[in-house]
Amino acid sequence: MMRIFLVFLSFIIIFQSSCYTSSYYEIPSSNPMSQLEEKYSVYLDSTWTTKHAHALLKVFESMSPNLDLQFSRWSITDDGLENDIKIESKDKLKFVTISRDVFPVEESQEVVSPGKHLYYAVVQYVTENGTNRAVIELILQKRYGISVPSYDSLPDETKNKTTKRYSDFENHDLMLIISVFEEFPQALHKIPRLKYIVRRVDNEDDENSGVSHALTSRGYIEFAESIFTRRNFREFIITRRIIAHEKAHFLWAYVFNRELKLDWAKLGGWYREGTSESGWSTTKDRSAFVSDYASEKNPNEDMAESIANYLLSPHKLRSCCPEKYEFIHNRIMLLYVERWGTSDFM
Repeated sequence: MMRIFLVFLSFIIIFQSSCYTSSYYEIPSSNPMSQLEEKYSVYLDSTWTTKHAHALLKVFESMSPNLDLQFSRWSITDDGLENDIKIESKDKLKFVTISRDVFPVEESQEVVSPGKHLYYAVVQYVTENGTNRAVIELILQKRYGISVPSYDSLPDETKNKTTKRYSDFENHDLMLIISVFEEFPQALHKIPRLKYIVRRVDNEDDENSGVSHALTSRGYIEFAESIFTRRNFREFIITRRIIAHEKAHFLWAYVFNRELKLDWAKLGGWYREGTSESGWSTTKDRSAFVSDYASEKNPNEDMAESIANYLLSPHKLRSCCPEKYEFIHNRIMLLYVERWGTSDFM
């Protein structure tokens, strides 16, 4: 009897020891730091908190599960950094320093795209400072539903498909487009029918030279090459607004419902008027619009201009057109922030 008892006791001790060893050495799957190590070869030093690690993990997971990254060690700094990130290579290892400012603050009013600065900093890392074309195009496809066809593979619906009309995007062009598309709420990153983008060569004989177009019925945006050659900060801001403006046309065409469009037209004093070039006129003064272009065309252009300024120059829209700022904030941006995560938000 005593022998049976000792055998039973030994079994219990072994079982408990096994359980203890297993729980002690197993890395919990909910630990963001261990997931970053296992999935992306990203190792975090003591400057990181679990909360910061979780934010970084979400960014990596939003890009693509197929990223093949080399070992890197990450630290957080309170010092200012260009593009919020510094990447150094040493002995085939990467050492990454990221600014603390990129992490969204809980009390922040930045409800539309929290974490966008962190996202773009990580984009700089995974694209090797914008030099890895394959990863750049992968991000555009996976996160924004956008393809970047070369001239040889342009779809048939692209007008005037000639080598003299189109050229390939430079890497820095696409990095700029990513930074602007990321400004939209995540639920509006992928837009129905917006399938690809092209870069049109400017031609002095073309009356539309230098003008970008959203061809909503054909499913693509045609960017003028000249907008990517801006030489000063003011022109750079204009380019960013043009990119946001053209994407906003797809929201008007395929996302916004009739009620929202009618309410927007009423807010802008727009009415049908057959004698004007655009077919529209407004009862409002120029001061009620964020730009001359917004006041001269129609509700669609007014909305595109207003959304672009809301995202990239919010102070400008808020100061000139507070009612339009509140309309876009409450009726569009907050609505799609709340709907993010549902499969049928459109």
